[in-house]
Amino acid sequence: MDILAYGEDALTLWALQNRLCEFLNFFGDPSTPDKCIALFRPSFGRRGGDNRAEFGEFDFILLSQICIYLGESKWDGSSEKILNRHLDLRPEQQRRHDHFRFYIEEWNLGTYTSWADFEIQATPKRAQKGMNRPIAPSGSLLARNLETILRLIGGQYPKLPVIQDVLLYLHNGSSKPLPLTAGDNFKVFPVDYSGHVNQNFIKIKL
Repeated sequence: MDILAYGEDALTLWALQNRLCEFLNFFGDPSTPDKCIALFRPSFGRRGGDNRAEFGEFDFILLSQICIYLGESKWDGSSEKILNRHLDLRPEQQRRHDHFRFYIEEWNLGTYTSWADFEIQATPKRAQKGMNRPIAPSGSLLARNLETILRLIGGQYPKLPVIQDVLLYLHNGSSKPLPLTAGDNFKVFPVDYSGHVNQNFIKIKL
């Protein structure tokens, strides 16, 4: 079945389906697409505030054979400004990557018997890094979602891989200068979706 969809989320899914080989080549990643796992719009809670454990949702997370790509997507219809070919991300978007990177590194480098054990031992380590947001409390939906994905990551890699922050920049064949950098340490992968849309709708195959 063909699905016609509109907007940034639809373009992200289309890019994951149709531009994965180009993505891997761009990053010099020798992985084959059939060995990759893509998580589309994984959510870690929408409620905000520095005193809460939730930290939002990624547009995508891609697990290749050698790297974890933490992805934000922006299209040329986004409100973010490009200045001197740099796209500035909002602070909460930057922090999302920092928080999840901590979870990945701490979970995979530790030997935790349960999430409750992780919560107790990892809390002071977050404080040492200046992170005030609490660990997802044991038994919460957020903790279960995090543990599911962290165990998936642990099963994909024998040791902790490289973690790369990525901005997927989707544009309609723009003649304007594209961003070359984004956020603090994001690498920008540009995707031209022109020629694949019909009145701004993109076709996605199931």
